[in-house]
Amino acid sequence: MGSTPQEAISVSRFVELLKPKLKTSQFFWYLGHVSTVVNTVLYQFFAIFSARTSKKYYNYALLSIVTTYSIVLFQVVRSSKTSIFNVRFLMSNDNFQYLGLAVVWYFVSHYKVISGGLYPFIIFSTFHAANYTKNYILPILPSLSSHTKDHYSAVIQHFISTYNEQSLIIATNCEIYILIQLLLASPLILYYLITNFWLAIVNVIVLVQYACFIKMRYRQSKHTKMLFDGTVYKLEVIVNSGRVPGALVAYYYQLKQQAVQIVNALPV
Repeated sequence: MGSTPQEAISVSRFVELLKPKLKTSQFFWYLGHVSTVVNTVLYQFFAIFSARTSKKYYNYALLSIVTTYSIVLFQVVRSSKTSIFNVRFLMSNDNFQYLGLAVVWYFVSHYKVISGGLYPFIIFSTFHAANYTKNYILPILPSLSSHTKDHYSAVIQHFISTYNEQSLIIATNCEIYILIQLLLASPLILYYLITNFWLAIVNVIVLVQYACFIKMRYRQSKHTKMLFDGTVYKLEVIVNSGRVPGALVAYYYQLKQQAVQIVNALPV
């Protein structure tokens, strides 16, 4: 059955109201977030069945992330009236930091997929997309009464207000988890130097960049600082519990001292 005249009018009105939004960079920013959510879900789903298909959606998600953060960074640079080549400004901007991760991860994806790497991004994108939908898409949807729109708007607002802060903590936990898994896998770099030189180089690049990223987030994000310090504290409670052999305790503190020296030497 074809659409009724009333339905055709509703759709036509929706398209008419949507057209001005199509001319804004914010709408494409929104599409980037929606695409990030969809492709991350598909990446996780197909990971069960096909590594090749899963990797395709992994790359699509990274391209979506690059798009959204590029748009935001361009707007930030333009509004701040600074140069795009102002390295100090860029390095201190969290949008640039996340953009840098996505760009590097995309280009090295042929060699390495970052396990859990998309989790922080899908969390951010879910809330950004939900907020834009509430403010700009829901009000112009056809065939919905004002009462229904108000109801859905209230549901979305409740979701954002209730879970936004928790989501930031979860995202930060994911970021720390990524660092831990990269550090645990770092001894394999020596093996890759013999068996797969380019994979070794990729692992070094990813690890160094991510260590720089966490160092900057530690300085700028209260969640990162709190959770990172909390993780170290819990680890040292175990180390100092008396149940760990003295040799391992000494090795831990030696390793910690070396790690601090390396982190201090990072160029950020």
